Amino acid sequence: MMPPLSTAPIAPSVNATSSSPPRLAVFVSGLDDTPAGRAAVALADALRRRGYGLDVMAPMGGGLLRAALHPGIGQIDLAKRHTGTSVLALARIVAERRPAGLIGVGGDAGLVTLGAVRLARQGTPAAVLEDQPPSVGGVRRALRRWLHPRACIVVSGAATPPEEAARLVLTAFGLPDEAR
Repeated sequence: MMPPLSTAPIAPSVNATSSSPPRLAVFVSGLDDTPAGRAAVALADALRRRGYGLDVMAPMGGGLLRAALHPGIGQIDLAKRHTGTSVLALARIVAERRPAGLIGVGGDAGLVTLGAVRLARQGTPAAVLEDQPPSVGGVRRALRRWLHPRACIVVSGAATPPEEAARLVLTAFGLPDEAR
């Protein structure tokens, strides 16, 4: 005979959903004083003000804009020399940390972002904020045609204010405009 079922309340599991906001990640080629670097810092700050946890990742640490990041924003140095060689390291971080979304800021960073989320195989939504028009030809153009359709959204960073870019990205990720 089986023992009777207990009617005691079940304690929440350790992995139960917490009240902390979803954590997003931003990947940029570097935190130098470039259009992409400035756009990444501005976007990260706009997302932080909306209550989202955030990590900013770059192939190599340093850069003049690193100090401009709010202290509440995590900084991850992938220890790679170039943006293009960062795809595997970025995929590993995405697979381990499982952000609610990954945003690539800059043309090459956008392509690496889209490649990394495919390699991580976590279903992480990705967005691209481009700071310049697409290159005329070659491998980058082919990669753009193959990867850009897999992005939730591609936004022109140069023409879009950071607050609007944050709103567009959050909407594309299916996240609320405010995480609080």
